Amino acid sequence: MVAPELLHQRFVLPDATPRASETTINIAGILVYLYGVNELTAAQRSNVTVLFACHGRTRSHVDSANLAHQLIHNLAQKGHTKGFVVATMDNRNHGTRAIDSRSIEVWKNGNPTHAQDMLSMVDGIGMDVRTIIKYLESYTVGNFVPKDFIMSGVSLSGHVTWNLLAQEPKINVAIPIVGTTSLTNLLIDRLGGYKSVAEVPDCPEWPKSLEKLYLERDELLTSIKGKRILILHGEQDTIVPDKFSKEWIEKYGPNNDIAYYHQEDTGHFVSFYYMDLMTDFLYPEL
Repeated sequence: MVAPELLHQRFVLPDATPRASETTINIAGILVYLYGVNELTAAQRSNVTVLFACHGRTRSHVDSANLAHQLIHNLAQKGHTKGFVVATMDNRNHGTRAIDSRSIEVWKNGNPTHAQDMLSMVDGIGMDVRTIIKYLESYTVGNFVPKDFIMSGVSLSGHVTWNLLAQEPKINVAIPIVGTTSLTNLLIDRLGGYKSVAEVPDCPEWPKSLEKLYLERDELLTSIKGKRILILHGEQDTIVPDKFSKEWIEKYGPNNDIAYYHQEDTGHFVSFYYMDLMTDFLYPEL
């Protein structure tokens, strides 16, 4: 467990944490980085749980790799018996896949198509994860057999995590970190402090055709049932305030097995405390 004075601080991979092995494979033109493969025992290789750890907007898979090293170390210390591997990748238009730096920015940073770029990336990243889930076993023949999949994501990928809980039957356990169930309300608030879509004028930043897609996305999430979910938010997060997820948590949370943490004195980042919470949440799955 982390020292009390670090609980509210942004997670930074400690020098003392052992680095897990890294294996890179190419699936559909996506470089997938697998952490912990070489550490699997012979007995574990036939029954492996794969955790997807996806990074936030403007970041890269390196952020997720740091989480992977720490989680693999933490869970090994707890003595898990099932195989455990963490999968990461660069999200679309990020890291090694970057093609346009402006389109990953927000309105106030000079990107007039922030709303279009946000939702299309959420959809695209979800498609990438689903493709990897579909084909991963065929690429790891003779190495390990992926049996179960868990999704986790930070910020942009926190939104993706919610999507996959609704869209991907193989995702029954997930950890959305500073992501939201109501992208519609988040974006219109970010656009102009609007409280409902009825207040938003038809404009290039929020075309009605796009509004329909945002509303459909959020409606899809109301179908999530029977899932085990760890929801992590920071009290001082001004980028994705958890107020936009409160209605879903209150209304649809009872249809699932949820643990919800709203950490005080914490902003829009992964804290050391979150790492402890994730470890404790994941351990029963292994």
